[in-house]
Amino acid sequence: MVLELGPLPAADVLDWTKFVRRLSIELRSVPAADAVVSTDVIELWSKTLTVWATAAQQAGSDDLPFRWSSDMEPEMAEYLLHGMDKCLHSPLVMSWVTPEEATRHRPVTMSIVRAFVDGLAVESKGCRHYADQILSSLRVLLAES
Repeated sequence: MVLELGPLPAADVLDWTKFVRRLSIELRSVPAADAVVSTDVIELWSKTLTVWATAAQQAGSDDLPFRWSSDMEPEMAEYLLHGMDKCLHSPLVMSWVTPEEATRHRPVTMSIVRAFVDGLAVESKGCRHYADQILSSLRVLLAES
């Protein structure tokens, strides 16, 4: 599948990646028995954040909007999206987020969710079904953005 993000303000993407990295550090500190997501999900998101931060830094230096596109295995996209969905619904993770942070980062978060959902929706019937489940799961958050 093709995952396409943007256009988004590069500064917002950089800010979002820093925010999510902080949450990743918090997630790593949670005992395994209470883990919200696996360390594999955290590692995969960390690698993805590095790629996006690099692209946003390059866009920011030329005052261009952030745009990013890449091929991604549908299974990997589902895995990342599932991890994000779990975190967005986790009372523990949400306790680490101030109301101001939630408001500030919601547009980028929802743009990323939509990019994953859109990419999955055109991939196959099974992926489209999963995308519909995620949209249903995040309906309230999507409505707020």
